[in-house]
Amino acid sequence: MKNLASAGRFLFRYRAAAATVAFVFLVLAARPVNSPAGHIFVLLGVVLRAWAAGYIGPAGRKREFQGEYVIKSGPYRLLRHPLYVGNFLLVLGVLVLFNPPFWLRALYLALFIVIYAVIICGETRYMKGKPAREPGYELSNLRGEFSTWIVLAVIYGAYFVLRALV
Repeated sequence: MKNLASAGRFLFRYRAAAATVAFVFLVLAARPVNSPAGHIFVLLGVVLRAWAAGYIGPAGRKREFQGEYVIKSGPYRLLRHPLYVGNFLLVLGVLVLFNPPFWLRALYLALFIVIYAVIICGETRYMKGKPAREPGYELSNLRGEFSTWIVLAVIYGAYFVLRALV
């Protein structure tokens, strides 16, 4: 379990770099389609992330596990890892919109699930024994989501350019 926790810390630290590499390959293999379902998944992912970020604050945007307590309010009352579920919905929506070959979609979804399962194991070990709290939602916590909006702008920019070229 300790090795899995170490792997989780490593993957947590480099999750953005891995996503960037994956996105480059996705763009190269893209056959973009205009799918309402893809846009809906992206929207649901963004909304869930914004809801969760309002409770977790800056600790959720670091490169290391840094939570001081287990959150038990907002979406954390319903889901143990709402930011990760939001990420999954975003990835699913982007895969639908960019429409890569089936094998690449399946590979990306499988990798996402494995990577985040390992991250969750590491994070769970880190949070073990931490006290639980029920913080309120704070709009100021959304400052950390600015990078999510930049990533979405890049994704949709690439999507619309590819759509224009096809």
